[in-house]
Amino acid sequence: MYVIKEPTQNSFEKVGINGKIFPISDLTAKSEFVLVQTQSGHETTIIEHDSDFIYYVLEGEGYFLIEDQKESCAQGDLVVIPAGKKFTYKGNLKLLLSCTPPWTQEQEETL
Repeated sequence: MYVIKEPTQNSFEKVGINGKIFPISDLTAKSEFVLVQTQSGHETTIIEHDSDFIYYVLEGEGYFLIEDQKESCAQGDLVVIPAGKKFTYKGNLKLLLSCTPPWTQEQEETL
């Protein structure tokens, strides 16, 4: 199966966000896609040490704070966060997140 439907249930709920991880590990071990939703934003600042995070804004607006640089975002924007950068985001947002390589808890540092 090469067409993956949106998961019906959340895979996680934490720090102001919830997400649905698309089950693609049988097809590729190189990347991961997550549908992320928040009404107010991520409640912590993190450094993702191993994965590049690329967010596509599906709905809403807000801002990302990346390495102390604040950038507004809205529907249709692509936000690229290279591995090793400190970031957080705020706003009422629905985001599609690409993680390359796939995210694991051990590679994330919460500040």
